Amino acid sequence: MGRVGVSVPKERFLTCISFIYMFAFASLYIQLPGLFSENGVTPVQTQSLAAPRDISDAVNDLNVLRFSEFLHIDAYQCLELVTVVGTILAFFSSFFIAYRTAPTFFVLWVLYMSALKVGQPFLWFQWDILLLEAGFLAVLLSSFGAVLSLPRSVASDKIGMWLLRWLLFRLMFASGVVKLTSDCPAWWGLKALHWHYQSQCIPTPVAWYMHSLPGWFHSICVAAAFIIEIPMTFLFFVPLRLVRLVSFYSQVLLQVMIILTGNYNFFNFLTIALCYSLLKDDDFIPQRRRKWSTSGLFSGAISSILLVFVLGVSAYLFNFSISNQVITSSIGFTKKEFSWFVNTSVKYSIYLGIALFIVEVLHSVVVALNARPFWRKLYELVGVIFVAAIGLTVLMGSLVPFASLDPTIELPPQNRQIYKNLKPYYITNGYGLFRRMTGVGGRPELVLEAASSPNGPWSEYGFNFKPGRVDRIPPVVIPHQPRLDWQMWFAALTNYRNHPWLMNLIYRLLNQQPEVLQLLDLSSLPNNPKYIRAQLYTYHFTSESDRWVTFP
Repeated sequence: MGRVGVSVPKERFLTCISFIYMFAFASLYIQLPGLFSENGVTPVQTQSLAAPRDISDAVNDLNVLRFSEFLHIDAYQCLELVTVVGTILAFFSSFFIAYRTAPTFFVLWVLYMSALKVGQPFLWFQWDILLLEAGFLAVLLSSFGAVLSLPRSVASDKIGMWLLRWLLFRLMFASGVVKLTSDCPAWWGLKALHWHYQSQCIPTPVAWYMHSLPGWFHSICVAAAFIIEIPMTFLFFVPLRLVRLVSFYSQVLLQVMIILTGNYNFFNFLTIALCYSLLKDDDFIPQRRRKWSTSGLFSGAISSILLVFVLGVSAYLFNFSISNQVITSSIGFTKKEFSWFVNTSVKYSIYLGIALFIVEVLHSVVVALNARPFWRKLYELVGVIFVAAIGLTVLMGSLVPFASLDPTIELPPQNRQIYKNLKPYYITNGYGLFRRMTGVGGRPELVLEAASSPNGPWSEYGFNFKPGRVDRIPPVVIPHQPRLDWQMWFAALTNYRNHPWLMNLIYRLLNQQPEVLQLLDLSSLPNNPKYIRAQLYTYHFTSESDRWVTFP
């Protein structure tokens, strides 16, 4: 299905990330007045957004909002323009292949980075920087085809898809490793899912049912997640079809389960989009049309042996056993042994990543040299050199946050300088969600209440999505991210002094600012508030026995 071999998964990825950009921009746009307007929680006008002095200054701090003065609009209006243009451009890119070009994805990347730089805590999420890193790679993967009638499938696609696979590997491997290096008892005891479903920011209705399942099932699910996130990520680099497919579907399965039980906006969809980097064109050929060969049977046998070995070792390390018709699991290695594993695997992953990148570049050069006619050969060869140079820079910079998984690993100063130079553009980032399990023993929930007298009566401010009212089932809001609801979840976990925006929110509520009130549940707003207090409660899911309790 093509001499490059990755045309189909490449187009799937570009389509997916176009949709994700569209959802991200649109979700942000409808929240702009309450979050960033002059009367919002964190007005964008309070930030220093001086017009660039020259081209060098503009490039070093790339932000469209710095050009608002030249457009004769204020910073907030420029932010609105950024999100509107981003939504429209991503819409066309989602539905029309002619718009999936390098200029389109470059503009989308710059626009979203501009929004992130002024978004303050409301855009300081890992999925926001992940979208920027993946979005930059989308620029390298896409072509100028619609502009200059050039081919969409070129030799450099192999390098771009490999960089996506490297990003997926760093994301998943780090997500698994940090849970154990954090020394969190809930993760080491495989008890995290006993609390996760009710303690996550915005659960879905399915989360209640998952929470109600027996403890042994939660434990094996945690163990299975660790296996998918840590040892199985090394299978990403095995060039065998069956291994690729098992790697792809195992990662997708994990993301689908997260989507079903939690509202994590576009994050899991973006991770699934990255999973297309694991596939080749041949993987999309229907089984009935596939020709069997001796080499294919041998490849299948080797793949099966490798998969059985990885799963067998994983089952041994996590002490899977059956007792009284119940599957049990526990961690069968020590913290010292795991530290050795992290050190060894990170170190050799760096060597492996560099070696495989070089192989991919050489292979791309060969593919480019075999192109016909001569003009296409020259075009593809120049493209390979260009993408390889940028890709090498990205790879070298990404080693710094990746190596930070083990502080004992030292990298050359050149790597750190590259990372420092790339950091303002969010091209290489560190990842690792849920390092420590929150909500052990119950979900901390911050509830804002208002009254016209210090003696009450107090009325609760309802939020549209986060848990608050106990007579309402959890919502389904993906791929939208209610960013104020998310920050309220973080505010409940630490001291209010760590969240200065919370004081601004309360001030706006006292003034009954319409823009901010639009972020809340308008059906339950307190009347004429003179006093506002914050109450910290501990929430629990109902049990099976009291699920039918009704409330007046």
